[in-house]
Amino acid sequence: MLCDWHSATLSRYTQQLAQPLQLGNFQLQQRQGLYLELRFQDGRLGRGEIAPLPGFSEETLAQAEQQVIACLQGHPQHRLYPSVAFGLDCAMAGEPPEANFNDSCLLLKGDWQHCQQILEQQPSDLAKLKVARQSPKQDIELIQALQKHYPQLRLRLDANRSWIWNQAIFIIENIDLSRIEYIEEPLNNPQQSAMLAERTGVGIGLDESLQDSNYRYRYFKGLKALIMKPSLLGPWHRCLSLLEQAHADQVACVFSSAYESRLGLSWIKALAQQYTPNQPAGLDTLRAFSEAPPEIEIIQHFQHNS
Repeated sequence: MLCDWHSATLSRYTQQLAQPLQLGNFQLQQRQGLYLELRFQDGRLGRGEIAPLPGFSEETLAQAEQQVIACLQGHPQHRLYPSVAFGLDCAMAGEPPEANFNDSCLLLKGDWQHCQQILEQQPSDLAKLKVARQSPKQDIELIQALQKHYPQLRLRLDANRSWIWNQAIFIIENIDLSRIEYIEEPLNNPQQSAMLAERTGVGIGLDESLQDSNYRYRYFKGLKALIMKPSLLGPWHRCLSLLEQAHADQVACVFSSAYESRLGLSWIKALAQQYTPNQPAGLDTLRAFSEAPPEIEIIQHFQHNS
């Protein structure tokens, strides 16, 4: 994988969050990751980000750091961690183009007032709404309020596998499904997603399912989208293989963030523009960070001896 580079610099970054970020049972106070800079024999520069997401990535930041150092030192690796594979692919590809994230799918979470504030600041006809963080009744009230006050708004709901079957049925039966593009991972038993789609007609989006290293694409009636987070999926070729299979069944693929910094987001944006240009990507996560730039600490410089 690593070839033709002359020198490399590996750095660690720390970026403060505007407020603590709740990721499942894990609360994140700040975002940390690695920046990899490669200088090639022909003078080109490559830059990638390696940023495991606590609570979702299989590897820790320490494990990712240890593995990328081994790679740069020329030690063969049986299998790369997903965040390392993605970051290396990015760095080998060069530098990402300048990215504008204003056309990303708007991310809504929190209560009605917070959602309303975001929509007033950035009017949109498409948004992703985090659900299953309060009672089913409160979720219904929030979705109904959004659908009533913003009649042009289409929603992608994300439940992060938090509803049991009866909760999902109760919510789906009390909202306007015609304006719901899909629900990402609605059930705590993901094996029931196809049954839920058949029972209710709701569209299903797969996110966490894809992050299982044993996942193999399989179409079912009601599957509407694959949510592709490259930092959690690994090498570019895995993302593109899933995309090719899904598109053959007319299933949408949505490139999405795992709360990377601007560098990682720029690469995901570049992939989205190249492979899914008509699909709004899920990259509205920079608002989660404070305005202060990340603190960067150089870990090690490397020279390629071959």
